[in-house]
Amino acid sequence: MTGLLARLRRAAVLLGDPRVKKLPRFAVVAAVAYLIWPADLVPDFLVPIAGYLDDATLVWLSMRWLFRSGPPDERAIPPQAAPR
Repeated sequence: MTGLLARLRRAAVLLGDPRVKKLPRFAVVAAVAYLIWPADLVPDFLVPIAGYLDDATLVWLSMRWLFRSGPPDERAIPPQAAPR
């Protein structure tokens, strides 16, 4: 659980960092909006497993892109050792 919180903190820092490109930041915001939005490409109530899986995949891919787009000094620090 602490690893998840560290990654969320790191994502918040990267979202506010001007050195990170705008497109990966937009992708994370769009993925979170898609997660919250009631309309889905694959409805959760029709296909339960696939419906939740597409939401999770979009959030995971956008967060991965954000972490890899961060400045080199941020990428070198593992999420557990990142300053708070």
